[in-house]
Amino acid sequence: MRLGFTDTMTAAVREAEEEARRLGQETVGAEHLLLGILDQKSGEAMRTLASAVNVAQLRRLLDKKLPHAAEPSMVTGRLSFSPLTQEAINSAISAAQAAGMAKVSTRFVLAALLEDPPLAVVESLRAAGADLDDLAAQLRRPADDEEV
Repeated sequence: MRLGFTDTMTAAVREAEEEARRLGQETVGAEHLLLGILDQKSGEAMRTLASAVNVAQLRRLLDKKLPHAAEPSMVTGRLSFSPLTQEAINSAISAAQAAGMAKVSTRFVLAALLEDPPLAVVESLRAAGADLDDLAAQLRRPADDEEV
């Protein structure tokens, strides 16, 4: 059975797509997905990130590292995920299933992004003060209050 996303994760994916369009990209990359997670004011990943870094600074750093096209994307309909993003989503689904969760939350997706993070994500997180090993360990711990 394929798990669905929590409401927070669904909103993060929508925001990631908007970020990709804003930057003139035709696919949703891992960096866009992280930006989408950062746009959520709640969620397990945001709570973990907020305890590790200045989230506003992280957002600015990540935005600077991404290519900006002169025009927003003209692709209509849903943007597809890049191969790395799709791999992270699949990994998050597997981790959520293994943990016995009913849905995939932002925590599982951020943890999956950190398994094989793109350079822009690594550089931005480190520049914002994150210890990637510690952040990944925090995300692997079961949450007290799962997202809905």
